[in-house]
Amino acid sequence: MGAKGMPLLQREAVSRAVSNVANWGDTDVFPLPVENHVMHDFGPKVEELLINVSQEFDSRLNAEPVASYSTLAPVGYMGFRWATQIDPMWNAHLLSLVISLADKIENIRIPESAECVFSYRYRGDPGEGLFAQESWKKFQVRTRTLADQNQYVVAVDIADFYSRVYHHRLENSLRNVDSGGAITRQIMAILSKLSNNTSYGLPVGGPAARILAELVLHRVDKLLLAEPSTRNFCRYADDYRFFVSDLPSAYRAIGFLSEKLLRNEGLSLQKSKTRIMTSAEYLSTLDPPDAPEGSAARFLGLHLHYDPYSATADEDYERLKGQIEQFDILGLLRAELGKGRVHSALTRRLISALSYLDELPRRQAVLSLLENIETLSPVVPQVMMALRSTIEEISDHEFTEYIHEQVRDLILRSHYIAKVDLNLAFMIRTLATRKSNENEQLLIQLYNSSHGFGNSPAPIIQRDIILTLARWRPNYWISDQKNYISTAHPWAKRAFLIASYALGDEGRHWRDANKPPEGTFDRIVRDWAASRVSDSKWEVPI
Repeated sequence: MGAKGMPLLQREAVSRAVSNVANWGDTDVFPLPVENHVMHDFGPKVEELLINVSQEFDSRLNAEPVASYSTLAPVGYMGFRWATQIDPMWNAHLLSLVISLADKIENIRIPESAECVFSYRYRGDPGEGLFAQESWKKFQVRTRTLADQNQYVVAVDIADFYSRVYHHRLENSLRNVDSGGAITRQIMAILSKLSNNTSYGLPVGGPAARILAELVLHRVDKLLLAEPSTRNFCRYADDYRFFVSDLPSAYRAIGFLSEKLLRNEGLSLQKSKTRIMTSAEYLSTLDPPDAPEGSAARFLGLHLHYDPYSATADEDYERLKGQIEQFDILGLLRAELGKGRVHSALTRRLISALSYLDELPRRQAVLSLLENIETLSPVVPQVMMALRSTIEEISDHEFTEYIHEQVRDLILRSHYIAKVDLNLAFMIRTLATRKSNENEQLLIQLYNSSHGFGNSPAPIIQRDIILTLARWRPNYWISDQKNYISTAHPWAKRAFLIASYALGDEGRHWRDANKPPEGTFDRIVRDWAASRVSDSKWEVPI
């Protein structure tokens, strides 16, 4: 632990972590929490808090435990993976710790110039995103080149990689880049809390876990590169590709990797996804390099990254809009829906492009999404985000009510899509776009219901219901919650702290009796809400 006056974390690492969480979220799985707005608006105060947390780590860990929520995230039509959302303060602190070591971690990995390890290459320049752009595209280009030069391709991936990462092996790797070990100790303490004190597992979806995952695999990567029979390989995340001249070499590559993973990392390959293909078979699985203009394959190669906070945001938007106009987005989407089972990656990208369409085709597109919601079950969160953004940008009461009616119907019927609490969370965000008696009563009914496949309410859903109702101001319900909020999940409590400003003097009396301690994240949240509520145009964000 850093001595008082000698911060363990440098301000640059903390600032970059807070900015990344504020602008891009904590994961690519869950809805963005309200605390992101706090970090965006009160960034310097949050940074100062995290520097203090690093200096007073043990007492902070006891006083403000690492709250988290884990749930099933759909993968494909019938699969799930376990995903975890971390309390925003602790998530930002974990990312600060990892970023402070990220340059050293990147430096011990196989260099990018070797063109074999492509995933999550860290960028130390604060003016850039955390990771190199278009890494997946570079991976595909390189594997195409190597497949052209060899007879066979071996495709394998690691079974349950994130959930099976052993903490003591990760800790040993961290200590190799962390002189003194103080940062390592804090990282491992947080991971232990997130895994319920078991000795394995990384939370899925966030940049901190991605950097740590790359650290775990770099030793195996170097062993593969040093072995003549396996040095012709490429890796992206937990997917490996080997390029060999004959079948014995293919089996040797599988055996060598399997042994090194098991002996050194306690990991194994996923048997159902281990394949030996001819080069021609492998090349047929890749997007063609000379795809026709306007085709789905050409659209998949389009770079859709857009930073609304960029100094050139307006120009970037118009440029991207111009590129998208070269494609028949609605036609491509309808073609996918007609297949019965959509290509998830392509469909996500098509849905994300809807915001660049003119009003009429955009309306047609979102109605098609609703009509084919079962076909779109692997991408329901993206569908709901598209519905929400369309409602917010196209002011039409009848159109909005129709969408809300369809979403409510899925929830009220306990449709299997709405039974997944992650999907339900995004559905609630869609309903939050407009107050109505039907929406209000449904959310109140849902608040204390069991969500997902468990037997208790999900904190991400309770949090968003509190914030939505605070925006709509049905004060009878918010006032009643004062009697129960003391036993609620920390995220629901924090949401109620914001919601209490909807109660006027009643809310002020409650806050006076329930003041968050000085120097805590909740105190910053309270001050942020107080600074915003004075603006008559301000709405509780959800």
